[in-house]
Amino acid sequence: MKAKRSMALTMAAAMTLGLVVSNGTLAKADDVVEIKFPTYLAGENVGAKFFLPEVERFNEKYEGKYKITVEEVPQASYADKIKQLAQQNKLPVLVHAPGSGGIDTQWFKQVILANDMAYDLSDFAKENPDVAANWVDGSVDFCTVDGKLICKPLSVIKPVGLFYNSSMYTSDKDIKDMSMDEFMESLGDNKIAFQTAENGWTSALLLAALIGNEEGGADLLNNNTDEKLYDYTAEPFVNGVAKLQTLLENNASSNTIGAAYADAANAFMSKNASIICNGSWMSTEFDASSSDKWSNDFSGDDVKATIYPGNIALTNERNYGEFWVSNNATDEEKEAAEAFLAFRDSQEEIEALLLAEGGTAPKLTYTDDFKNKLKENRILSELSESMDENTKYVATLGDIFPASVADTEFGKLLPKLADGTLTPEEFCQELTKKAEEAKQ
Repeated sequence: MKAKRSMALTMAAAMTLGLVVSNGTLAKADDVVEIKFPTYLAGENVGAKFFLPEVERFNEKYEGKYKITVEEVPQASYADKIKQLAQQNKLPVLVHAPGSGGIDTQWFKQVILANDMAYDLSDFAKENPDVAANWVDGSVDFCTVDGKLICKPLSVIKPVGLFYNSSMYTSDKDIKDMSMDEFMESLGDNKIAFQTAENGWTSALLLAALIGNEEGGADLLNNNTDEKLYDYTAEPFVNGVAKLQTLLENNASSNTIGAAYADAANAFMSKNASIICNGSWMSTEFDASSSDKWSNDFSGDDVKATIYPGNIALTNERNYGEFWVSNNATDEEKEAAEAFLAFRDSQEEIEALLLAEGGTAPKLTYTDDFKNKLKENRILSELSESMDENTKYVATLGDIFPASVADTEFGKLLPKLADGTLTPEEFCQELTKKAEEAKQ
């Protein structure tokens, strides 16, 4: 009798306080469905500045019905965590799309899609036509596999350019209107904030622009986003690497070897480099509210934004979008996840994202209020206005590299290119070997 009474009390307590039902989701007695999922858009990650307040806005809107709680995971550890959870059949309800957070598309296809672990969002699209209308066509096509919409497509694309300090680098000609050779000649002694640690992000961006300026280079990158590129010995790639080596030898900031992203950003914001290649989301670092990160008389007022020589901007709309939903989630969990995805792609949230991080929503008709606010952001306006009907959009190396090459191997080889240990041809051959290993 005591045992039965004890069990009854335990069950009653569980019903009163709430019971974890699956995948970190808490089903409460008051019918609030709480989803807890790991994300790298937290902590010091630059994307956290918009994403975390957005989650708070969602929780406020759906108070009493849904609640999202995020678990902070370093970006470098995110892919391993998701792979482990998939192996244990304990995937979180919401998962970042492949191509982000180190999740490679090959694993996604071979494990997630092959085992039907991604929930089909086709009905979600039909039931939310106002949301689906904002999705970029190329992303919708890419996210549709065997008739199923397996990821939420992109609503926003963020063409990547560069920032330069106008008190250090000056030219009579806009960078976007130069040829790459003209740009390299215009640099003189100006330094570029390269990085060789982590994924070599800022260096990889410039290399993509260098390749894109070579004959056949843009097609080489753009035509290999679907299945990835595993051979980097083609002439446009080698020529681009050769020019990158020249820049690393002559125009690299002094902290380049071993520099992580934070080091590259610091080089730029301490006037140890006059140029940094990065996305529009960095623009907030140049606001007066971020002046605690500045040194050596750096001023955000001196920063200007533009795209790359040859009128090139880096972006790729043919990718898996932002998030996918685990197929082993309950109906209640899927409903909560879909509510968040719809919230994130509402007009209000899209416009807020564009004002915070830049980019463009090509399918959205902007409100007048948004247009007026965008004009107030000088740097984002400069970047937006630098693109025109003749701008050539080129995929990044992250779009065409397998994940292990993009996240690790590229950066590891860069110091050997910088110090001349490897010739451009040898660098490309070594990188190709690493890509072939990733296939196995």
